[in-house]
Amino acid sequence: MDSILVADIGGTNARFGLVAIDGTRSSPPDYTAQHQHSLKCADYPDLGSMIRDYARVVDTALPAFACFAIAGPIHNGRVRMTNLDWEFSIEQLRQDLGMEALDVINDFAALAYATPHLRGEMIKPLHEASREPDSPILVLGPGTGFGMAALVPFKERWKIVPTEGGHTNFAPGNAREIAILEYMMRQQDHVSVETLLCGQGLVRIYQAMAFIEGKPAQDYKPADINEKGQSGEDPLCRASIEQFCSMLGSAVGDRALCLGAQGGVFLGGGIIPRIADFIPGTDLVERYTHKGPMSNYVRQIPLTMIMNDKAALVGTAAWLVDTVIAPGQPGR
Repeated sequence: MDSILVADIGGTNARFGLVAIDGTRSSPPDYTAQHQHSLKCADYPDLGSMIRDYARVVDTALPAFACFAIAGPIHNGRVRMTNLDWEFSIEQLRQDLGMEALDVINDFAALAYATPHLRGEMIKPLHEASREPDSPILVLGPGTGFGMAALVPFKERWKIVPTEGGHTNFAPGNAREIAILEYMMRQQDHVSVETLLCGQGLVRIYQAMAFIEGKPAQDYKPADINEKGQSGEDPLCRASIEQFCSMLGSAVGDRALCLGAQGGVFLGGGIIPRIADFIPGTDLVERYTHKGPMSNYVRQIPLTMIMNDKAALVGTAAWLVDTVIAPGQPGR
């Protein structure tokens, strides 16, 4: 077995790569994926077709072992993707692809499992503090949706706790956010964190703020708002991104408290690298730590941005090695 196939399959794009087994046996292990390639999910009728096309593009036979990170819940060996109309049996997919072993984990679970292995330019500190060893780590953030997972110490290993925390109710932190929530509640009966803190959520914030301020809303996509806001071309777009960051800071701090994530909080997802240079000029960190009598508690929890959108590939490789290929070895 020379390599393992890894993938991070989101609601919009799927990123594939091959990780050399020899590298994973080094100390520290190297889970860097080679032959990385992204494909658009909308171009394929199902996951199996996309996997075969990746093998064709990079001109390789499918390895015997694979692990995929998927944006959606996994239950009783079946996967139902949250923002993509795909549902499948993991075992049936393994048989169809002729693999010896195929594992599928939640995308943010993979990102969480990657965090102990992220180094250098893959991460960027946002709020520095000392991590408590042997304490839970929280990974969450916005992309096509809003993902969340935890990593908790268990004996000599890490245990992933996948969650659907993005679908909890959105909690406003000031009068403007109450007005945004009221606007959204006229549009739908459940306003979650993911409703507002994702790509399309940025559009919803922009539309809500335009309505509140009595200004015409343009037919902008998330990328338009991000570009025009960060450049200063459109003040309403800029205010929308700032509002997005404020809400994100509060949501992240809430969940850091819920988990007791003294091992650190990592901001991931596809949006973070695109706004990473903008975030320090917002009140995201202030909102993250503004928790009344527990503010000092949160100030002692470091907050780090994951800058590499391929980081989940590291997590899938590490997970497969620790649980299937070398399950007897310590995982941390």
